Amino acid sequence: MSLIFHSATLLLAISFFYCFPLDPDRVKSPSYKEGRYHNLDPDEELQGKSPLAILRWKLWGPKDPPAVEGLTEELPTVLERNSKDLIAPEGKVRVVWFGHATVWISSTKNGKTVNVLTDPIFEAPILVTRLVKLPIPKEDLPPVDFVVVSHAHRDHLDRDTLRYLRSKNPNLQILLPSGMKSFSEEENLGATVSQELGQVTAKESVKITFLPAHHWSRMGISDTNQYFWGSYSFEAQGKIIYFAGDTGYSSHFKNISERLGKPVDLALLPIGAYKPRWFMKYAHIGPGEALMATKDLNAKSFAPIHWGTFPLGDDLPKEPVLDLKQRLSFPSSPDTKGINPPSDGISWGNKDGVKIVPWTIGSGIDLE
Repeated sequence: MSLIFHSATLLLAISFFYCFPLDPDRVKSPSYKEGRYHNLDPDEELQGKSPLAILRWKLWGPKDPPAVEGLTEELPTVLERNSKDLIAPEGKVRVVWFGHATVWISSTKNGKTVNVLTDPIFEAPILVTRLVKLPIPKEDLPPVDFVVVSHAHRDHLDRDTLRYLRSKNPNLQILLPSGMKSFSEEENLGATVSQELGQVTAKESVKITFLPAHHWSRMGISDTNQYFWGSYSFEAQGKIIYFAGDTGYSSHFKNISERLGKPVDLALLPIGAYKPRWFMKYAHIGPGEALMATKDLNAKSFAPIHWGTFPLGDDLPKEPVLDLKQRLSFPSSPDTKGINPPSDGISWGNKDGVKIVPWTIGSGIDLE
């Protein structure tokens, strides 16, 4: 069963007993109007799915046909890593996928390393099964300097994981969307930064910018769209990495390209939980829309995230990445890069001049 279905059941059970705190300063945000946060584009379809709408999807459908022939319940490969694997060599930026929307980004310059984690979740949201393990035990992680959170949904904002990382990294900076100051205080997350669009945070060789997404938020039953949402760019060593978080397709990708003013070297875009399209399309891009987004972003390369880790939609664990692969062309000789072992057979593909790596959990890419 999907995360959304289980979340609906859980929310119905607890909604009358607990409410998450709302930040009174949220009304001052330029993105907050008419009683809620808004996207750049019209977003009437993103008011949050009610429990009844979710039950309608799960019980009556309709379901989309398979995107790929011969689909099975096979899970993605997990490449095991150690702490040394995660640290970028001097003069490079290393990106390693931990599963779902959790990505490790490391930059080393002049002997100083900065490590970032995106939307970290080490276990699973309540009542949901994690399909695959982390590529490295959480106890073995190197020190983390920044955690960035894209939005307030339980598969992206995991309070237990954030508190664990805080306990291991006293100087950790947690970057949250606008409207989450009171939430972070209530949840004992420690020092956090609540951000508006365009806000920049920097340390050593890394600059992090909070950017738009096309999505929505909810942690309880009465806080729908009372916390903002977004995406991030990371600039380091002269490279730009873009992390989309969770998003539907909209003009915000072109808006981000204009804000950045130069090409994205690597775009980390979600492709999973994209079925059924009638239910998911407003909040979740699929493989085809992710490829469209690479063009809007003026991206040189793209690596897919947000698939194969949690059962979020009707798509099977490897369906999103297999759907993506069938849209690409591949060289006759494998074009491997980064810390992927050649024996795994992971190779960069191509679509309209953009390089795409259909990687797996634990895969890594070096930018230099």
